[in-house]
Amino acid sequence: MIMKRLSTFLLTAIATLNVMATDYTDHLLVMVNGEGSEQQATISVTEHDGLYDLNLRNFILMNGDEPMPVGNVELTGIVPQRKGEAIVLHAAQNIVVTEGDAEGVLFWMGPMLGELPVNVVAIVEDDQLRALITLDLMDMLQQMVEVRFGEAMLSGKGYHIPNGDFEAWHTSTGSYVEPNAWHSFESASGLLAALAGHHIEKSDKGRDGSVCARIFATSIFGIVANGTMTTGRMNAGAMVANDPNNNAYLDMSATDVDGNGDPFYVSLTSHPDSLAFWVKFNQGTTNASHPYATVSAVITDGTYYQDPEDKEYTNVVAKAANHEIAITGDDWRRISMPFNYVSESVQPKAILVTISTNADAGQGSSNDEVLVDDLTLIYNARLASLNVDGFAPDKFSYELDADVDLQPVADSRDAFVVKSEQPTAEGHQVLLTVYAADLLSSNTYTININNGGNGIADMPAVGRTAAESFFTLGGQQILTPVSGHVYVVRRSDGSTAKVMF
Repeated sequence: MIMKRLSTFLLTAIATLNVMATDYTDHLLVMVNGEGSEQQATISVTEHDGLYDLNLRNFILMNGDEPMPVGNVELTGIVPQRKGEAIVLHAAQNIVVTEGDAEGVLFWMGPMLGELPVNVVAIVEDDQLRALITLDLMDMLQQMVEVRFGEAMLSGKGYHIPNGDFEAWHTSTGSYVEPNAWHSFESASGLLAALAGHHIEKSDKGRDGSVCARIFATSIFGIVANGTMTTGRMNAGAMVANDPNNNAYLDMSATDVDGNGDPFYVSLTSHPDSLAFWVKFNQGTTNASHPYATVSAVITDGTYYQDPEDKEYTNVVAKAANHEIAITGDDWRRISMPFNYVSESVQPKAILVTISTNADAGQGSSNDEVLVDDLTLIYNARLASLNVDGFAPDKFSYELDADVDLQPVADSRDAFVVKSEQPTAEGHQVLLTVYAADLLSSNTYTININNGGNGIADMPAVGRTAAESFFTLGGQQILTPVSGHVYVVRRSDGSTAKVMF
């Protein structure tokens, strides 16, 4: 009896060691048919036998100002994939939402909704969880619900430049204002900062009648002082306009903060593909020799960097620039600047974006102006290559007569591809979903393998024998089968069969 109890204890201990659960509590944004509301939430991620369960606990929808308790949204048996050091969890399942356990809630509506199609993509990295969960409630409530979890998903920290729509402003000096996360000469450093003048203001002439930033040039002692705005800090250090002591710079070791309490730099830990923005540019007096405004963006490792450069910098990750922004008149123009990656060894930590009324220092005229709106970093979410005939990045469906090694390659450094597979009457279907680094966009490529019905669906179900490897019915390899599930078993002799464990 003692040995039996000891054996039971050891088995229980081993089972407990094989189950690892982590709770992540963070901000969550719920988008219902395009309308958003924010709340605090907890997602539990549990690992067991090589698989993962993800549980959004005590989920609540907002119906106007009224909370609508839904319950626990749990997806189980997710096969993990790897993206560098990160764990990627991707699943599409039909689930029944269960009752939550939050205090004070008497009724949870989730169990009444029946089976719901739910899609999740989540990344566990550096002890942080980012997740995008989509619940299809169209049949019951005529709602498509998108849940964004984690600071990076809500604020874009590490992936996007804050306040790219220029809606938020703060007081810098005196009565002057600057956009949050952006700076001009009003908060400049340098020996001549007091003489730099006023070069930025809030404008109500944005693209759609919204707020935008207006940058404008002035004349100081007969010398044109270009209007400039940056995510770093301006330095006014010389009377000669093109002196390198007049620059925009960033330095993540600096402790100075602006009028909003923010540092004079923007953190960026990803690899965007391009920078896009809308601009309206006009010169007060046309200058045929210096007709262009300019925008530049430099991703660095966060150590000191200035634009324009005063030396060769080795801390640069990538650059993007357009030094030939022509006069637009009354029209808004969208500009996209691709990043040129100059170093694979330097890790991104910050980005310096600088916008100026002229591409040449001290040139143009005193009334030049640049209006800028809706600035954003772009992350691609398509395939660059796929080992099928007739592949094109914008072609999302393919028909094949036999299995091939697909070899999908994403067209963006930080994008990732998740693969799922399901049987069909003619064979099987492979879905390759490419997610952008920020998880906010994706594209799915569908490959139908029509091989005469010889796919997973037609494998015979047999008893267990010695095996080499195990696969889910979705085609993902696992290390250890879970009891009560059906798997595809590939034996040492190369044969395959479906087996219930």
